[in-house]
Amino acid sequence: MGNKGKKKSHRDRIFLSKKMKSIMKNFLFSRIILFALILLFQLALYLFFILWLSSYAHVLLGSNVLIVFIFMIILANSNGKNEFKIAWLVPVSIFPIFGVAMYLLYHTNGGGKRTKKRLLYLKEKTESYLPDKSIYSEKIEENAEIKGITNFLMNSDNFYPSYDSNVTYFKNGELFFEDFMAQLEKAKKFIFIEFFIIDLDESWEKIVSVLERKVADGVEVRVLYDAIGSVTASSKFYVDYLKSKGIDAQIFLPLFPVFSTQQNNRDHRKIVIIDGHVGYTGGVNISNEYFNMEKRRFNYWKDNAIRIEGSAIRSFVIMFLQTWNISKKRDDNFKRYIESCDNANVTKNEGGVIIPYGDDAYNNQDLAENIYLYILDNAKKYVYITTPYVLIDNQLSETLIFAAHRGVEVSIIVPSVPDHFVTFCIGRVFIKKLIDNGVKVYEYKKGFIHAKTFVSDDKIATIGSVNLDYRSLYHHFECGALLYNKPCIKDIKNDFEEMIQNDCKEFTQTSYKKFPWFNRMIGRILKVFAPLM
Repeated sequence: MGNKGKKKSHRDRIFLSKKMKSIMKNFLFSRIILFALILLFQLALYLFFILWLSSYAHVLLGSNVLIVFIFMIILANSNGKNEFKIAWLVPVSIFPIFGVAMYLLYHTNGGGKRTKKRLLYLKEKTESYLPDKSIYSEKIEENAEIKGITNFLMNSDNFYPSYDSNVTYFKNGELFFEDFMAQLEKAKKFIFIEFFIIDLDESWEKIVSVLERKVADGVEVRVLYDAIGSVTASSKFYVDYLKSKGIDAQIFLPLFPVFSTQQNNRDHRKIVIIDGHVGYTGGVNISNEYFNMEKRRFNYWKDNAIRIEGSAIRSFVIMFLQTWNISKKRDDNFKRYIESCDNANVTKNEGGVIIPYGDDAYNNQDLAENIYLYILDNAKKYVYITTPYVLIDNQLSETLIFAAHRGVEVSIIVPSVPDHFVTFCIGRVFIKKLIDNGVKVYEYKKGFIHAKTFVSDDKIATIGSVNLDYRSLYHHFECGALLYNKPCIKDIKNDFEEMIQNDCKEFTQTSYKKFPWFNRMIGRILKVFAPLM
């Protein structure tokens, strides 16, 4: 047993060593070098005019003004939120050549165009396996309070409501992991796993051990993970290793030096599907720290997840198959997997509605943000929110404030410690505006909170992978589930209130003043770049 453990440890070191070499190679030849060279050229041009052509400085100044003016006109007439446009004006105004070149490189996204085209094709193909929307009309009318958001999700990207699915809430990663492992053991037909982060550590070793046994039993197993999020596993070497065990593995949008154009469009989803009958989503990834195992960065990692049983799994199956097939040359037999969900009956229907949903960088819908805005706009008593980051656009910020001014109790739990220093500093600037306008913000003192949850008025909630930041709301592939009149909503609310009572401290104006002045300055200066982070 001991020798086997040593072999695994040695194997993992090989994976890490090979991957670190690959990371360094990618860094040395990536677009970061191109950005640096362009910036150096801009600085050298300034220096050249100052030292040798000072009498022609007006030519350089005039050229810069003309470049900035033309760029502003183009930017003003382009689509997109103003926050993104403002973020580009700063570098272009100071370093016009560098700024414009960076903008063009950032938006030269040939890979993104190909991915969008492929994804649209897959959405059209899987749409043919969905039932007729008209059969839902009666149920939609029975749940008239959420008729608007139901129609929006159905009509925007074919996310259908389910009236015969049960939902179980897990208030931490430990409970999720225990249940997840038990459900894996029950798999008979197929297992689909999709995560942003899969770390090669103890928790993943345990999962792989179960997956190996299920493969031996004839169960089809697929694992999809992100190239950036799952750095240590993102090598052909490790993919081949998993395939040698019968596990079909795939890296989402691998990065290629210089030519990678989709660094921002990452797969941030967390989806598990077992036999088309049971599924999971939430904030957890696959790593020891999410389940509070062994050594970790924080005293405690607070996260959450839900288990879904019933026909609602269909939407997650479709999302997984679409994402899985983006880089495939031959399409899956979608019918086989989608129809497996039609037999996903629950023994006792708990009532209520669940609408699984996904969002991506190519649908031009801002779908996840619209769900958050809907909950805030329709709240009458309270909205409780958990999020690891607060980097939000003006519309979401003003909606939070408007709800508070209407007399709705708007409370947000955020981390008290950073996992990313710069985003933490910028987030405190956004939070300062919220608390100045009646929104209550609490710092989670027990450790780090990573859960992404909205719950309101004991009736409606959403849980999934969507952070309150620009990356989740506009750039990433995300997922979640909208819940209405489900029993687990009470559990979500109770979890929030227990955290407020036992593990949190309110963040006030005095708290912000105690925040180190240097950190506040970083947040204020870099806030303009928040949409690009």
